[in-house]
Amino acid sequence: MVPTFGCNTLYPRGRLPRTVGAFDVAAHREALRTIREAGLDGCEFSHYEHLPPADQEKLRGVCACLGLRPWSAHSWEALPAEPAHVEGTLPGLFSSLEGAARLGVRVLVVHAASAAPQAYPQRAAALATCLGTLAPRAEAVGITIAVENCAHRQDLEFLAETLERLDLPAIGFNIDTGHAVLGGMTPDDAIRIMGKRLATTHLQDNFGQRDDHLPPGRGSIAWEPVRDALRQVGYTGMLMVEISDCPPEREPQPVLDTRAAADFLKTLFGVSLGRSPA
Repeated sequence: MVPTFGCNTLYPRGRLPRTVGAFDVAAHREALRTIREAGLDGCEFSHYEHLPPADQEKLRGVCACLGLRPWSAHSWEALPAEPAHVEGTLPGLFSSLEGAARLGVRVLVVHAASAAPQAYPQRAAALATCLGTLAPRAEAVGITIAVENCAHRQDLEFLAETLERLDLPAIGFNIDTGHAVLGGMTPDDAIRIMGKRLATTHLQDNFGQRDDHLPPGRGSIAWEPVRDALRQVGYTGMLMVEISDCPPEREPQPVLDTRAAADFLKTLFGVSLGRSPA
């Protein structure tokens, strides 16, 4: 199977403003065009939850016109770590899922609130209730919820054990390569822990000091082992990049960064660098 590649939507007009609503439909249209013109196959929506339902559906149509696959969306509502927080968290997660369905994506990426190891039993109970409620809704709309690694190895091993025990449909993992490094792991180790439940990727680079979200190949991550681990666990989904709208200490360069990521990964995976027309 020939691998497919994608990138998250990057604000196309400089540094992403703090103003809610700045990343409007017109800006999304530019961001999606940038992804397509880089020769990529699909996209992840990083900033969609503030958009009204009609605009979310409109972006699905924009992807169709561009020949771009809406692969994933990123929720900014985290899974709870305590049972007492489940009720307050679910409405936001339901809203994220409904928006993702309107966008037409296959995967919804979520973070998981962390906890000290001694609180893992309560955290497991919270995840069981929350994911057990979300899973049937996600399955009904053809979306997999992908839990992202955000902490150290023990945290990821706990999440892997919890998901294995729950064995819920439509629940899997997202590997964030930069987070793995900051959590004291190599990304290939994290991928192997996730195993067959790996549902999507956030391929990003750093120098091991902070969460830079650089294009792959611009930092110090060893990418050949990442490629080999993805193949070892049998991952066949889209190879999604996640880079930053607000890179520290430099101005954003969405066009150049998207193309750099596309070219590096296609070379890594032995795929032609030919650009796709917009």
